[in-house]
Amino acid sequence: MNSIEISGVSVWRQREQSERPEGPWVLTFYDFTDVRNFGADAIRRTARTRGYSSSDSVKNKEWDPESTLLTVNGVTFRKVEDRWEPSGTPWDVGALPVALGPERVVLTALDAGDARVEADAMLDGYAHHVIAFTHAEGKVRVFLNAPSLLPKAVEITHARPYDTYWASWGDVRQRVTFGDWTLERGGLRLPRLWDFSTAGQPDGTIDITSATMNPAIVAADFAIADDLRQTAIVNRRPVSDAPFGSTTRPAKELAPGIVHVPGRWDIVEVRQPDGVVILEGPLTSNYSARVMEDERQRFDGAPIKAVVTTSDAWPHIGGMREYVARDIPIYALDLNVPILSRLFAATYTSSPDTLARTPRRAKLTPISKRTMVGTGPNRFDLIPYRTVTGERQMMVYFPEHRLLYTSDLFTIRGPMIFLPQQIAEAVQAVARERLVVARAFGMHYDDIPWQTVVAAAAPPGS
Repeated sequence: MNSIEISGVSVWRQREQSERPEGPWVLTFYDFTDVRNFGADAIRRTARTRGYSSSDSVKNKEWDPESTLLTVNGVTFRKVEDRWEPSGTPWDVGALPVALGPERVVLTALDAGDARVEADAMLDGYAHHVIAFTHAEGKVRVFLNAPSLLPKAVEITHARPYDTYWASWGDVRQRVTFGDWTLERGGLRLPRLWDFSTAGQPDGTIDITSATMNPAIVAADFAIADDLRQTAIVNRRPVSDAPFGSTTRPAKELAPGIVHVPGRWDIVEVRQPDGVVILEGPLTSNYSARVMEDERQRFDGAPIKAVVTTSDAWPHIGGMREYVARDIPIYALDLNVPILSRLFAATYTSSPDTLARTPRRAKLTPISKRTMVGTGPNRFDLIPYRTVTGERQMMVYFPEHRLLYTSDLFTIRGPMIFLPQQIAEAVQAVARERLVVARAFGMHYDDIPWQTVVAAAAPPGS
């Protein structure tokens, strides 16, 4: 078999975007057809999307228009009119490339130079045979059902340096478990159910509704010009190389010694009498190292006395390992201690960061109630929201300046109002805490009058 065409539906549980790591999770749905060309190591996908990652996750009555993607040798392109443009890799293909799918994984193992048999392992309550090998710098284990010898699951451990959500987790171990086996035309045995998980938590599920062996292949449908492919590879930037700051939103001093530094994910540098406190540790350890260098230059080498992380979104906490490695105290919401602990314990074998090279225990202070940090005019209160959608976030209030940092609960940029429900929760939390606020800013928006926030809390259309 040289190729297969499969159609189906899938769901992606976006754990990194959900209100809590343990769920429930926001969902994105796909209706797709893949042509999987094994000889070209390529997948051509046409798909429609609904749900959280669609063009409008709030009013979403129809599928988004169909799109076409082509993944060749791990690099993905999207069809835009009559041309191909570099694109992100679909979630399932990023976890399970074509060579490791159930149709090919045993053949890939046979071709691997280091394939070996490991001890039987328990899966779903009984023993399975295990084959291990390496593929594209990842460690692969295939669990074979006994006695059928069909692949029950594929486990891949590898770094995901180009993935914003997975890059900070080091060498990620993901498992794809197969079920609902069918005997297809021509004698192929194919699982119609593919279930993806990481560390026992679900990532997504594919349900195949149609399969055709050896469909007619048009070579041009899988062809990407060499110069376009090389340009995509050269321009593909690891998350760890993300530049610090923003070229369109300059750093701004909101009050003497309080500097808001925008970027893909913003940070704040707060000068206090005995040192500087950093608000937020996003992205990666490398990004945090750049934050620290910026702080040294901005405040003439003043020491960093602490860092505050106000939420649990994966990109928001991805750089916290660097602060642990440098023995800098951390303030975090009590409910977020478990996910931070998992991050600090993550395995970094293929590309060790500072904490992997010099392990140490985090100096972590959980925040369960309103807590003042520091002295002087730039002292601030850490205040847990404890609201229905803001339960994993906390506010930072500077009483001297009547200034409020709202974390990532919502975003307001001009006429764009993102998540009015969460805005209303912030307004209610401010009233509950009896805060006197003149201006507010957040992870993804610049400082604005508090009255603008209050006005934006009204229900849509009111």
